[in-house]
Amino acid sequence: MSNFLNSFDISGYGLSAQRVRVNVISSNIANAQTTRTDEGGPYRRKEVVFKAINFNDYYNKALTDETNSAEYQDPLNEGEFGKKVNPAIMSVVVDKISRDDSKAQLKYEPNHPDADANGYVAYPNINPVVEMADLVEATRSYQANVAAFESAKNMANSAISLLQ
Repeated sequence: MSNFLNSFDISGYGLSAQRVRVNVISSNIANAQTTRTDEGGPYRRKEVVFKAINFNDYYNKALTDETNSAEYQDPLNEGEFGKKVNPAIMSVVVDKISRDDSKAQLKYEPNHPDADANGYVAYPNINPVVEMADLVEATRSYQANVAAFESAKNMANSAISLLQ
């Protein structure tokens, strides 16, 4: 049963990862004109880095750490005789949020309060067109995970209705 529920968990991890990505992109768009931060200087663009994980290993580690239960084993013995299922079931997690330290964009605005001695203001290295394209891609990935979740749910409902 837990193997069947893995598809819900994998879609959930994908939804969570894409939600983090949308939040970071939204933060980049919101700070596209921020010239002053607590660290000093303009806002720096951030980017999410994903990491693929073997879901069964991740699931078993969480299961043994949190519940002290027995490790999940393949009920169909698909790994019998030393054969491994290939490819392994992979999920995704957010590995890190990296900061883009490329040069800031300089604009000549001598009356701006953050202008340097030459009259140039350092603006964040954010291109709104690139951010919007990334946002559309993240939204589509989110929708794909929702569709996968809905398909798994429909399959579960069909299986339950067969047993009635």
